[in-house]
Amino acid sequence: MTAPQQLLTIDCGNSTIRCRRTDAAIWSTDSMRPDFTALASFVGSQPTRALAVSVVASALAAIRQALPNVAIAVADVDVKCPLQLAYTTKATLGADRWLGAFAAYRRFGAAITIDCGTATTVNVVDAAGVFHGGAIAPGLAAFVAGLAAKARALPEPNLDAIPVIPANSTQECVDAGVLLGWAGLVERLVRDARSHCPDAKLVVTGGNAERLRRLGVATLDDDACVFVPELLHDGLAELAAMPQV
Repeated sequence: MTAPQQLLTIDCGNSTIRCRRTDAAIWSTDSMRPDFTALASFVGSQPTRALAVSVVASALAAIRQALPNVAIAVADVDVKCPLQLAYTTKATLGADRWLGAFAAYRRFGAAITIDCGTATTVNVVDAAGVFHGGAIAPGLAAFVAGLAAKARALPEPNLDAIPVIPANSTQECVDAGVLLGWAGLVERLVRDARSHCPDAKLVVTGGNAERLRRLGVATLDDDACVFVPELLHDGLAELAAMPQV
């Protein structure tokens, strides 16, 4: 009997390359300095098809080289966006943005996605499946890097701190400014996005999603908000199940 074909979904992001198997197991490595030593054993010998989303061309090229026997289709290249795009510069729209919105739409209908990655992106998709864009802002790491570049005498923020205002030490002031400043940025973006689509589900994902939850952002603290850690992989799986793939 022929072994069933497994689906490998691949997210080539700015910081990490993450692969998910059909059984939901995850493998990851650094995008800029990838180590593929354990990838072959992770994929195994089962016949595999793969669908990837990439914002880092070198990372996609590296994983193609690491998996020479796996044909890797790419979202926005081999598989087009199934959403209607109300976006004026479609050629510059990152596939990761519409893919997360597509995953959220398939699961919840109208949705606002908040992706807490290298960049913080907010994206709006309405109940008719129309992608309206949103906002791109610095991620938490970019906040840290920007402060370090321009104010080198300040201590590095503790991103696991519990921030308080007013803080009464320089370290705690930096912690509060970075963490609450980023949380405030997210809160404002979400509030304005909600004014465009008030009944949308708020869907939070990305590497700093759990930090955002701990910071207690008011607009995310209600029944209309859900945290979905692997939203892009869910979107890739949904995309792979469509007849065009």
